[in-house]
Amino acid sequence: MAATAVLLVLSAAVLHATWNAIVKSNADGLIAAWAVSAAGAVANLPLLAVVGLPDRSVWILVAVSAVLHVLYSLSLVAAYKRADLSVAYPIARGLAPLIVTVGGFILLDDALTVRGVLGVVLVSAGLGVLASTRPIRHAGWAVITGMFIAAYTLVDGAGVRANGDSAQYIGLGFVVLAVALTLVVARIRGVAAMRAAVVAQPIRLAVGGIASAGAYLLVMVAALTEPLGLVSGLRETSALFGVAIGAIILREKVTPRHALAVALAVVGTFAIAVSGS
Repeated sequence: MAATAVLLVLSAAVLHATWNAIVKSNADGLIAAWAVSAAGAVANLPLLAVVGLPDRSVWILVAVSAVLHVLYSLSLVAAYKRADLSVAYPIARGLAPLIVTVGGFILLDDALTVRGVLGVVLVSAGLGVLASTRPIRHAGWAVITGMFIAAYTLVDGAGVRANGDSAQYIGLGFVVLAVALTLVVARIRGVAAMRAAVVAQPIRLAVGGIASAGAYLLVMVAALTEPLGLVSGLRETSALFGVAIGAIILREKVTPRHALAVALAVVGTFAIAVSGS
């Protein structure tokens, strides 16, 4: 991968781990996920005013992506209710590159080299180590979350390439997602609870929204010129940041075996990231 793309995706990894920690540490993860999404949409409105809307030919992909993102948000919250951030996050983020690398090869004609396959094997080994730990019994939703991550990554990767402009596509995508998630969360939690959450911690949720929007935009800018599996693989180094945040800030327990699993996954994602060079 080009050095610029690597820097973009690593920056996105830090931002992504940050907003996930905000959602995980909130008393109501579903409302937090909605608020982060809504804040991300607001942050994207000025961007859309400048760059304009994407071509209408990709609007169907924007809609499909919004549905997948809503399902992802629901499964992510379910995962965080059942497992620590340092368990659920690496599983969800570590599974996605496996699917995206193969999906990108089959559906988008992306390259899959020997080093890429090695990276997939290493990520799988990391997941295997996690599977031997006790918390894995509560991580079924994390696996489902990883599948949704892979699905919307493939859809959005195809969308930004077809449109030719990441900012237009991602900007509209965040707005459509915010509207859809608002309807879903209002139905489940109620408008009063949503309003109360925003009033209680507006700055924190706004930071999460900006981090979420910025992270995904950086990833999709890189996806314009780099194989999607490589971008997804490098992005999942966010698992390392997620575990660090879980251990240092949220005071979660990280065992040596858990650390080994994350290390294997991180080495694997780096192998995927450099497989095209």
